[in-house]
Amino acid sequence: MANTNSYDFDTVTDRHNTHSLKWDKYKGADVIPLWVADTDFKAAPVIQTAIEERVQHGIFGYTRTDQKRNQIVADYYKNKYDCEVDADWIVWVPGIVASLTLAIRSLSKQHKQVLTPDIVYPYLHTTPAASGKQANHLAMTYTQDRLRIDIDGLEKRNAQDAKVMLFCNPQNPGGTIYTRAELERIDAYCEANNLILVSDEIHADIILDEDKRHLPYLDVSPHALNNSIILGAASKAFNVAGLACSWAVIANPEIRNAFKAEMHGIISEINPLGFTATLTALEHGDDWLQAMNVYLRHNRDYLMAE
Repeated sequence: MANTNSYDFDTVTDRHNTHSLKWDKYKGADVIPLWVADTDFKAAPVIQTAIEERVQHGIFGYTRTDQKRNQIVADYYKNKYDCEVDADWIVWVPGIVASLTLAIRSLSKQHKQVLTPDIVYPYLHTTPAASGKQANHLAMTYTQDRLRIDIDGLEKRNAQDAKVMLFCNPQNPGGTIYTRAELERIDAYCEANNLILVSDEIHADIILDEDKRHLPYLDVSPHALNNSIILGAASKAFNVAGLACSWAVIANPEIRNAFKAEMHGIISEINPLGFTATLTALEHGDDWLQAMNVYLRHNRDYLMAE
């Protein structure tokens, strides 16, 4: 277990008047904002150092990736989740919302609807409409302190006129980590209805229960691997969302090529500082991440005991 004493999670940094989306929304009000997934810890020291070194270079031109850097993401999936990912499957995008839009636009050209959970990160509701599609909401259930898609109801549902199903695992909000059995049922539904699942897994590394483990959707079955887009980033776990860098894992070359084709004229090159922060987090940030999770777990347990 990581030692939280090795890192400073206690110092309070005043973020007012820093153009913070979280804090400056309520200027002049004595409010503790809890509406956005943006922690108030400073970034891991190893990330701060890497960014400082990159800034010293002094030039911030257009940035591209390569196989060596894509392999860092692939290695992360192997080391973290024991999940096989090929470096060729990685597509870099400035953010998850852009990826949701790209997925919908590239895969739903002949379809009018997009399936999406009824209670979920708001952009899973708004990106279909922004792409000229209708969001078809999937009912949720709350049992045993777990908010999740009502899979029994889902299996009875006709997915007519839909090609894409949006998904969030861990569930946001609520934090539910879907089990393998649940994911297998969702995968079977997608296969039966010829759906491609787009899985927002951006919170995968913030796991507070020691007996729980995130399972990437693409690792559920060969069908899931070849009929999905998995979205990930260091932004939530390492609090670097403002640096605008994320990735999509797309094993199926036909889906990947369609996704990349939709990027032309819409998505720019990746941010060099965001790229540096992300790769550093994946390669060297795990000790800090584990310490943060321990700290958050203690906070959660303290709150629940009050």
